[in-house]
Amino acid sequence: MTAKLTRAAFFAGMLGVGVLAIAPEAHAARNADAERYVQENASAALRTLGDRSISSAQRRQTFDRLMTQFADMPRIANFVLGRYGTQLRADAALRTDWNNTFREYSIAVYEDRLDSYSGASIRVTDSVERIAGRDVIVSSEIVPRGGGRALPVQWRMLRAANGWKVIDVSLMLEGNQIWLAQQQQSEFLAVLGRNNGDIRALMANLRQLTASMRQRILARNA
Repeated sequence: MTAKLTRAAFFAGMLGVGVLAIAPEAHAARNADAERYVQENASAALRTLGDRSISSAQRRQTFDRLMTQFADMPRIANFVLGRYGTQLRADAALRTDWNNTFREYSIAVYEDRLDSYSGASIRVTDSVERIAGRDVIVSSEIVPRGGGRALPVQWRMLRAANGWKVIDVSLMLEGNQIWLAQQQQSEFLAVLGRNNGDIRALMANLRQLTASMRQRILARNA
């Protein structure tokens, strides 16, 4: 029997594991370049979600493009599979299918979580270099347009030859600070372990979750 990843199980697993903190050195310096990158790109994504002058299809397309540029999706897609990621190296078709499926799912997760903050502003508050000039945690707050409680968000940034990219995002979910990629890896490994490492079965689950999130987003914005 194929083990199924439900949305409820996914978030329950995330909350059950608790906070997975990334603890940099206390004396580490800030990185203005990484802070600026987060400020510009996160602001553009939030503006897109709040732009009612374009159709929902156009908003989704623009948000998709921005998040694909902002985050290192191939790196995250490989990371969340843990040891099962070795299958991708031997099967190009599976690698392409997995990368596309995970990308669609991840962007839907971001949109679903941030949609209620559409039109909000983001304020970068701090950053800490884990590795000088290359690995940085950027702290920020998403401030609702009409006021109210700000949502703390942290971004783990890596700098490569093509510039800065997000490799993980920390959000507050049900009062807990959760690093999404780390929690996704934990949940996906559990599902794959029960499914004899069947990545295609995991993809089928993620496609169902993605479709459900898309329907919920459309209903909220109808």
